[in-house]
Amino acid sequence: MSERRNQVIQLSRFGDPDGLEVVDAPLPTAGRGEVRVRVLASSLNYTEVLIRRHLYPQTMRLRPPFVMGYDVVGEIDQIGDGVRDFHIGDRVADMTVVGSNADYRTLRAGEVARVPAGVDAAQAATLILSWTTAYQLLHRAARVQRGQRVLVQGAAGAVGQALLVLGRLAGLELWGTARGEHAALVRELGATPIDYQREDFTRVLPGGFDVIVDGVGEDGYRRSYAALKRGGLLCAIGFSASVQARRRMLAIVMEIARLYLWRVLPGGKRARFYSVNVMRARHPTWFREDLERLFGLLAARAIRPRVAERISFDEVAEAHRRLEAGSLEGKLVLCPDPPLRRDRVPPQREPGPASVPGTPTILLCVSVRKFRARSNGSWSRPWSVLAISPLGVRLGPSVAPAERPLLPRKLTWIRNHRMSRKCQ
Repeated sequence: MSERRNQVIQLSRFGDPDGLEVVDAPLPTAGRGEVRVRVLASSLNYTEVLIRRHLYPQTMRLRPPFVMGYDVVGEIDQIGDGVRDFHIGDRVADMTVVGSNADYRTLRAGEVARVPAGVDAAQAATLILSWTTAYQLLHRAARVQRGQRVLVQGAAGAVGQALLVLGRLAGLELWGTARGEHAALVRELGATPIDYQREDFTRVLPGGFDVIVDGVGEDGYRRSYAALKRGGLLCAIGFSASVQARRRMLAIVMEIARLYLWRVLPGGKRARFYSVNVMRARHPTWFREDLERLFGLLAARAIRPRVAERISFDEVAEAHRRLEAGSLEGKLVLCPDPPLRRDRVPPQREPGPASVPGTPTILLCVSVRKFRARSNGSWSRPWSVLAISPLGVRLGPSVAPAERPLLPRKLTWIRNHRMSRKCQ
């Protein structure tokens, strides 16, 4: 049996995605009160763009190199001393902020949430940050009531989509700002779309909104505050407009601080900045309870989070560029082991009889589910050999990295063709 590797995505320097690199790290060992997991999925979030650019408050003290990865769904493969509630093979999830873009990592057993059997790991990973944030915004921070009118800024984003779905389940009347090309998506999720490039959302509802959730922060949240009804609540959750404008952290902090000064203004409007990490620190049990409630909804198929694409380690840097560019309608999810793109796959059949020497044979490297070739001509792992000859077709064992064939010249079209890896 080959020695297990622990590949990780390491940030070597703050700045652009070129600072992300795939490196081999020591295999961690579960300490007392910990479990080690084999990572099944780790979603990529816009928050990680902020971490990479050194604009995220919770990681301001970190200095490269460190391992990226805000959340994780994994399968326990080692249990530390003092852990009694879990077994080898259990699936768990956690929000880690950093450290989860890896093959293996350790987690504190007392903080993880259980993942129901049969739930897709990539879909489960999308719930950890974005959907838990959305759930807590509605039910912990805003404490919404059925029939209230809610505006979601950035409705086509990951948190925005979750807010629309959960808001509809809560019986809210919803509006969502997005680009014109995302209007159909916003409408499909149960909200009235507002094209922020052509419409003024402050004039959509003359009486004002009961609640506005703003992760964009255009104009320092002023227009969102103006669009509230008397007694309404503005929940600011991000500042993507400032990030795209490459504003400095001090200017962003000043905008957030101004939210709390607005509380003394007449009109009874309220404003606050919500942080999922601060909420978790104040109420540790809420996070696990809310996440497990969402997992229950996923298992019951009451919600269906969108996975735009399941990616491998060598695609993470490009995924960060796509996150910054926007326009994604689902989550990018790192699945370290390609067969786990749809979680576990059945064991492969035993290889049949060997090919007769001298018989012309074509060897293709195929995955259990789909073809996949890297842009540099090498093959992603793990693969099986499909031997095609006049004597028949044989599925052979997995090919070790050193034994994988180079991409044949006649198959260069595969190398140059970007294969679709969208969620099936």
